[in-house]
Amino acid sequence: MNYNAGNIRWYQRELLKTIREMNDDVKAEIVTILLDNPLAMDANPVDLVKRAISSLARKWIENFIRKAIPVSDDVADKTLEAVDRGILASARKDSLVINLQWTDAMLQKRDAIIAENVSLIRSIPEKYFTEVESMVFRSIAKGGDRKQLSDEIEREFGKRHGITRRRAEFTARDQVRKATSALSNARQQAVGIKKGIWLHSGGGNQPRHKHVLANGKEFDLDKGLPVGDKGQYVLPGEEPNCGCVWKPVLPF
Repeated sequence: MNYNAGNIRWYQRELLKTIREMNDDVKAEIVTILLDNPLAMDANPVDLVKRAISSLARKWIENFIRKAIPVSDDVADKTLEAVDRGILASARKDSLVINLQWTDAMLQKRDAIIAENVSLIRSIPEKYFTEVESMVFRSIAKGGDRKQLSDEIEREFGKRHGITRRRAEFTARDQVRKATSALSNARQQAVGIKKGIWLHSGGGNQPRHKHVLANGKEFDLDKGLPVGDKGQYVLPGEEPNCGCVWKPVLPF
């Protein structure tokens, strides 16, 4: 079981493109209100900005919702294709013939993957606009002339884009890993593989100690090992930032 780096990069590109468009759109509108609108500093700028952010939030949440379902479908399908290619390649090395068929467990896991990804994609603009509203109002509260205010907000939007970008990159990486773990598990059990050997990724600046100790240990695919952050049973790749994998134990 290996994570497909191409699928991770594809997912990240899909999210980052829309995030960049959203941030550019919101920044341009807010800066225009504060810098170019002659009424901006005469009227209450908080009211003007609040109405603008509310309108932009509705627009971009709808955009992300429209994007969420097809992207989530593709994530599940691309991941399953990668999982099946890996299984078939391994089978050929050992001169094995494997019949790959859909099972109820795989369908359930695919539906769960799609639902989780739709929810996460939708949460990106929701969290973004909550943070942007606070950010803009803090800048307004500092005072200063229009130029100073617009420059301050330009800088803050640059920081906000970076935060949202990193969050999306993590989401894409983490979700592809979790999907790979779930679908590999279901596919392997469907062909009669019941156990795996945990392989620690060896990466990360702060590896989970329990995951390091799990390296080389055999576990049941329907259970995992009790190495979760809270002591719960987990599979490799299931926890956030976990890049561990497993080697199937062939029963034949």
